[in-house]
Amino acid sequence: MKIVYIEDFLDRYPANPVENPDRVRLPALELREAGYEFIKPAPATLEDISKVHGREHIDCVLASGHYAAASRAAGGAIAAAELAVQGSPAFALIRPPGHHASYNRAWGMCYFNSMAIAIKKVRLKAERALIIDIDLHFGDGTVSIFRGDDKVKIVNPGSVDLDYSYLGMDCTGYLGQIEKAMEGFEFDIIGVSAGFDTYEEDWGGLLRLEDYKDIGELIRRGSENCGGRRFAILEGGYHPDLRLCVKSFVEGFH
Repeated sequence: MKIVYIEDFLDRYPANPVENPDRVRLPALELREAGYEFIKPAPATLEDISKVHGREHIDCVLASGHYAAASRAAGGAIAAAELAVQGSPAFALIRPPGHHASYNRAWGMCYFNSMAIAIKKVRLKAERALIIDIDLHFGDGTVSIFRGDDKVKIVNPGSVDLDYSYLGMDCTGYLGQIEKAMEGFEFDIIGVSAGFDTYEEDWGGLLRLEDYKDIGELIRRGSENCGGRRFAILEGGYHPDLRLCVKSFVEGFH
């Protein structure tokens, strides 16, 4: 199990104050102390980004001053996906998040869709992808990018933005959706958009620390159907316990 991380992810850029460097700095400290191996990624190239986003959108990100940070995050996701294809599970501890970025627009503190960029990068080696988005909010950008692609399945368990069924859901129901996500579809790789704002002390108010370990374990076991090829990237999560949520998930996922 490898952690994809570089201290450049700590760079500040214009963002909501909740999207700050501590979101990756503190989890990195936890995971280093736990003894995980760290890998430094390179930024995504313009060619890689252009396979997912239009020129107009890329120019807007450049003009906003977010290009360097967003391309670094996408590069971290690519590195994690490439490690997974090689048989090594990986977690990309990146910022900013990306699952609200579609072909030509973005919102929600997202700029480039790191998951989509990573999946497209490894398509020749892992054609069929299962994306499980455990963020509180529906990953509309990722769904938009892969709409009509029958070789990519995207599951947003319990997302509050889908039909509000989340509001009546318990932890068992949430984990059950993740388990069912891996049924009825043949996949070559699993990518996890790992948002942690569904945490009981965060905006979602549902999942406990131990639930994140269970989620990691469920996906690890499910990945046995694709030779263990699995990776995850950080999306949302804004409570100070994010470091513990990430650590718990990685313990189950490794």
